[in-house]
Amino acid sequence: MLNQGYLKELLSDKGWVNFARGRDLPQGPPKPPSPAYTIQMIIGGGDDTVINHVKFTTMHKLKRTVSHERYDDLEDSIIFDKSDTDGLSFPHYDALVITLRIADTDVKRIMVDDGSGACIVHPLVLVQMRLEDKIIPRCITVTSFNNAVERTSGEIVLPVLVGGVTLEMTFHIINQETAYNAIIGRPWIHAMRAVPSSFYQVIKFPTPWGIFSI
Repeated sequence: MLNQGYLKELLSDKGWVNFARGRDLPQGPPKPPSPAYTIQMIIGGGDDTVINHVKFTTMHKLKRTVSHERYDDLEDSIIFDKSDTDGLSFPHYDALVITLRIADTDVKRIMVDDGSGACIVHPLVLVQMRLEDKIIPRCITVTSFNNAVERTSGEIVLPVLVGGVTLEMTFHIINQETAYNAIIGRPWIHAMRAVPSSFYQVIKFPTPWGIFSI
């Protein structure tokens, strides 16, 4: 009512000062204009994954092997600062590509993609790791943006070790030409409570010993 001009005669001197001071304070950012349209989803589906820069939408819920929460009592903040840019040349548009210890093998050229709803591995990687006999035949249908259909040929559960933390993850196998040996998606990122940054070219996550970076 004061803002509308009512009851001002009832204000004390102190009240007038506080009222004037409050009117001088910023009231927050201006509200953006209302959108003309809202697009929800143009094609049905569940979680998505990305293979060789092409986004796919899975038609079935993907299995997760992690059944527990990690380190609920940790309060460390995850931040990125100028020191994380050492050795980088800007501007860059590089994907976040790392090396992970999967089973007993250091697998290079793994793309970290928080837009992917699955962890993907190329079958030739498993051949070199001599784990072909551990593959479980399973077909999951995935569709691309233009509704083209692809199918996985199987899945395998593998331990992923990094920063002293080991998690067993389900990898889905897709035999396609790709620039990467594997793709680490949201199942691993969320289970590790990790924060990836393609801009800083680093991924950080909490451990019992502090924040670990790769």
